[in-house]
Amino acid sequence: MDGLFTSGSGLGALSWLAIGAVLLAAELLTGTAYLLWIATAAALTAAIAFVLPEASLPLQLVAFSLFALATTVAGRRFFKPDDTPSADPGLNSPLQRQIGQQAIAVEAFVAGQGRVKLGDTEWRAQADGDHNPDAGSVLVVTGVEGAVLQVRAAG
Repeated sequence: MDGLFTSGSGLGALSWLAIGAVLLAAELLTGTAYLLWIATAAALTAAIAFVLPEASLPLQLVAFSLFALATTVAGRRFFKPDDTPSADPGLNSPLQRQIGQQAIAVEAFVAGQGRVKLGDTEWRAQADGDHNPDAGSVLVVTGVEGAVLQVRAAG
């Protein structure tokens, strides 16, 4: 039982599993998929420490390093991110969904700047070109820059 925590002059299998569990918990908090491969390497090193309880710490560290390298390379090669274009590119960008919508100028624009009502919300807006829409003008959203809608006259 003592060999599970320490083995020879190295770490035991449970110690490597604990290291892997900590790395996996950190991975769950970050969601980057980088620590997943290192946690897998720690689990594989735990298997080595279990099968070869007399393995020294330098041997375990070399095994861990090689496992970390191999799992990271394999993970990046075989588990690539999904780059498939979305049917709805504005899915995670709610403001981008406003492009093409009609808005009403709440007040007359001055120097191309004004406010528009889109749905039930008023937004800061900037008119395309040099025109200054009057209050009540129907405008079309052509873009979004930060929280400012880019608009042009409808029609």
